Amino acid sequence: MEQSHSVNAQMTSGAAWMVLFKVLDRAIGFIGIVVLARLLVPADFGLMTLAASLIAMLEVLGAFGLDTALIQRADASSQHYNAAWTFNALFGIGTGVLTAALAVPVAALYGDQRLVPVMLVLALGRAIGGFENVGVVKFRKELRFEREFRYLIAKRAFTSLVVTLPAALLLRSYWALLIGNITGTCLAVALSYAMHPFRPRFSLRTLRELMHFSKWLFMSNAVETLYLRFFDAIVGRFAGASGLGVLSVARDLARMPYEFAAPIHRAVFPGYVQLASDRALLRRSYVRVTGILTLVMLPAGVGLCVVAEPVVYVLLGAQWSSAIVVVQILAINGALSLFMATAHYASLAVGMARASNLVLVVHLLVALPFLWWLLPALGIAGAAWSLLLGSIVSLPFNLLLLSSAMQLRWRDLWRVCWRPLAASCVMLAAIVLLREAWPMPTAASARIFYLAIVCTTGAIVYGATIWALWRTRGDTDSAEAWLFDRVRGWHGTRSGALRVRPR
Repeated sequence: MEQSHSVNAQMTSGAAWMVLFKVLDRAIGFIGIVVLARLLVPADFGLMTLAASLIAMLEVLGAFGLDTALIQRADASSQHYNAAWTFNALFGIGTGVLTAALAVPVAALYGDQRLVPVMLVLALGRAIGGFENVGVVKFRKELRFEREFRYLIAKRAFTSLVVTLPAALLLRSYWALLIGNITGTCLAVALSYAMHPFRPRFSLRTLRELMHFSKWLFMSNAVETLYLRFFDAIVGRFAGASGLGVLSVARDLARMPYEFAAPIHRAVFPGYVQLASDRALLRRSYVRVTGILTLVMLPAGVGLCVVAEPVVYVLLGAQWSSAIVVVQILAINGALSLFMATAHYASLAVGMARASNLVLVVHLLVALPFLWWLLPALGIAGAAWSLLLGSIVSLPFNLLLLSSAMQLRWRDLWRVCWRPLAASCVMLAAIVLLREAWPMPTAASARIFYLAIVCTTGAIVYGATIWALWRTRGDTDSAEAWLFDRVRGWHGTRSGALRVRPR
């Protein structure tokens, strides 16, 4: 129990640091989307997404997840870190050279010569990025997330606010995105050596030991990356750079409510690994994390679905109106993807990466045929529908995976999810009724006020419903109890501080 308490405390602290990073990261990203969407056209975003997708498909060959292997391996030595860094550096150079060689043929295939300079710049960035100091992985392995927070936020803030946005204001073209990309890569490499004392050396001596665990991570990363990037390549081929740009921006917008899941998973995965030998403790920690994620993120995704129209008009402008239905579909898909991501990390912690890969394959085998059918018929909305249908079919397989990994019963998840689900439905009904009674105005300033009122109403209705449902049950071991305790503790701390007066 002492181990469980200590690990859970470290996981909570780490999650708090990673959530704080994501809050700031999303704030910066929010500013970036609002400004860039009005300075650039959809084709600019589509061009970058297409080139990045093609490079990512090449990177699949080296997607062994060596950082995860280093975290999972309790006895990882400096030799293991050296091997991981050497592999990353060599593979980065190789990927960069191959990307540069493919620039002209790919531009001819897609009929857009702008892809040549885009791929050449991204190739240079990929080669440089391979030399990032692998020592920063120790921040996560040792649960020192405050150090990782400083590393990540410095890189993000400088790249977006200092480089990309000023370049967009000056150039008003996709070159602003390229400049931001290469600058961010160089900064990440420099910061990784400045913030961690580990100095890697060229050595592949222990690479085979890491690969023993990473072979299944390779399959997982390969399937996921090929799926998403091949998906983008198909959309870009048939819908053009403009259509792919709409899908890319809509996907980023729809992902916002669920962005906090990634840093939480990043923080709790090392804790899952430490608890993997005791499945009961692991199961309890997993259910708690899933309950908190569902409580906070499910209503945000449902709310975004119903207010997608004013959100797109306020944030992106009328020229992005075709993204509205895509945001709505992908917001719902994000809720299902949230459960799949939690299952993936839990299965990795107990060494069931192979089974997790099979679930990803199921998603791929369902979504891609739907993409070929729905994309010509429905356009970009068809691409979003194919992703959602893949998630719906895959969800039962994820639940079976969890049951096998930690003897998790379906009612364990239902116990922590039914109140957020019910409250989200009540919130959805309230927002729909409000929007029917009060249509969205046409003036830009009025739309901002309209969006603020609708979102505030939804938040109040959801919070009141959650509180009422929780009070009727009095569940002291629920995510709601955990959240209310934190709120009361924060309020008590502030009240005590306000009562203190210096003499």
